[in-house]
Amino acid sequence: MKNIIEKRTIILYIILSILFIVVIGAIFNQIAKHYVISSYEGQLQSNGEYISDQLEMTSIESFQHDLVFYHEQFNVDLFYESEVEERLLHTFNTAELNVLRHLRGNLEYVGEVELIEDRLITTYQLEDGEFLTIATERLPLTALSTTIWWGVFFFSLFATVLLWSFGNRLYDSYVKPVIKATETSKELVDGNYQARIHDAPYGIAASLSQSINRLGRYLEYITSKYENQNSRLKTVVNNMESGALLINEKGVTRLVNESLLQQFSIEKTPFIGEIYYEVVEQDELNGVIQEAIFTETKQHQSIELKDGRFIEVFVAPIKDQESHQARGVVVVSHDITDLKRLERVRKDFVANVSHELRTPITSIQGFAETLLEDDSIDEDKQKQFLKIMKKESKRLNILVQDLLDLSVLEKDEYELKLSTFTASKLVNDIKAIVDQPAEEKSLNLVFDVKDDLQIHADYYRLYQLALNLISNSIQYTNEGGDITLTIEKGDDNVLIEVQDNGIGIAEKFHNRIFERFYRVDKARSRHSGGTGLGLSIVRHITEAHDGQIQIESREEEGTTIKVTLPQK
Repeated sequence: MKNIIEKRTIILYIILSILFIVVIGAIFNQIAKHYVISSYEGQLQSNGEYISDQLEMTSIESFQHDLVFYHEQFNVDLFYESEVEERLLHTFNTAELNVLRHLRGNLEYVGEVELIEDRLITTYQLEDGEFLTIATERLPLTALSTTIWWGVFFFSLFATVLLWSFGNRLYDSYVKPVIKATETSKELVDGNYQARIHDAPYGIAASLSQSINRLGRYLEYITSKYENQNSRLKTVVNNMESGALLINEKGVTRLVNESLLQQFSIEKTPFIGEIYYEVVEQDELNGVIQEAIFTETKQHQSIELKDGRFIEVFVAPIKDQESHQARGVVVVSHDITDLKRLERVRKDFVANVSHELRTPITSIQGFAETLLEDDSIDEDKQKQFLKIMKKESKRLNILVQDLLDLSVLEKDEYELKLSTFTASKLVNDIKAIVDQPAEEKSLNLVFDVKDDLQIHADYYRLYQLALNLISNSIQYTNEGGDITLTIEKGDDNVLIEVQDNGIGIAEKFHNRIFERFYRVDKARSRHSGGTGLGLSIVRHITEAHDGQIQIESREEEGTTIKVTLPQK
């Protein structure tokens, strides 16, 4: 089907040629028919005039004899009709009765020649009411037409074979190679550089095919080389931790990596080929880029995003080495959120440590100076001051111990002292410490632990973890409240859960309560003697065991902290 469509031009020429031959045949057929009719018509008129002059009615027998004579002599049929005597004489045979019936009573052909059933007929008036009709033999019109149309058919067939053969040769030698070359060129334009012309034509078409094949091989080589370089460049750029953005001199983005899109929360598509300020919805970043473009100088700025992250941006103009004209700018960005957080943590740590140390030291120093300088203080007052100094020194000692524990847990080389022990032993040791504080606040302390439950972990650190969690619950649960410690064993982990119905923690503080010295209720924490390091120690102990910690809490509804430790 495709081959027929491609050769539609040849088919069109063949159809036109056949139509031309048919038209010529029809014209020739009409001309030949007219020539034959004209020839017979002249002869008919000549014979008719002679016969009509010679015939004379003497008797019916002699007249019929004369009709037969002229019929045989001139090879015509004669029909005599007398309206007066109502007499009919003719030489027609039975096969010609149709013509005879047509002539009877129809005298409209007098003086005229008409063609009826391939016979020329004319009528002469002999006497008043007497008519003689002369009809030629059947003209060879049908045979002539058949011969002509058979000639048209064979000539059309010959023309079809000739044109098809010549057209196919012309098509295969010139048209088909050009069509194939056109299709291959379109594929090369569309990016299919492996397209080739595999036929082997000759002449000019062969040179064209070879040239296109060489062009395809060259384009494939160049494209492969470009794609390899582009792939290596994309691999390098996309695997950079730093964000990268390239903008040309018209402000159109030409290159971007995943890091920059993620840093500024930019949709990936469409991006390349767009004006930078239409796809970058960060006003501060756009401002830095515009400043670098207009001033053609390097720019540097730290940008704080809405989600609290910090991005450091460096923008440098790209200049042509020869003309020194600006060709765009390159933007490099770094996520410095962790650095900012560490800096903030360091500042908060120094400030908090200073504050936490200053408070007990100031108290101890003040009361010591008072006792040394004022001899008039009575014994009861001295004991009161000494108790306060003891309390503050104890608080100072706990703070220093917690700081030492944190420093040990944060070391990379720290190793846990793993052992296997029962959960009941852990609970008993904790109860000995927390029973008295719980009784003082009339708290209902419940331990839901199976006696035979085995735990594989660092006993001291796990004891420290559970004790800090329960101590926090005791501090922040009102009198008469409930606290439950649950330890359960799963298939490959152990779950430690501490639940209370205390004052709870607002959701906005959940992400910060594990930071060092962070307190939701600072006044209450200090009044209870807390250091603000307990939950931070809990988090580090959990991470040292490759575990996970989760908090669920709402204000005035209580808090649940779950620690999951893997068991190997």
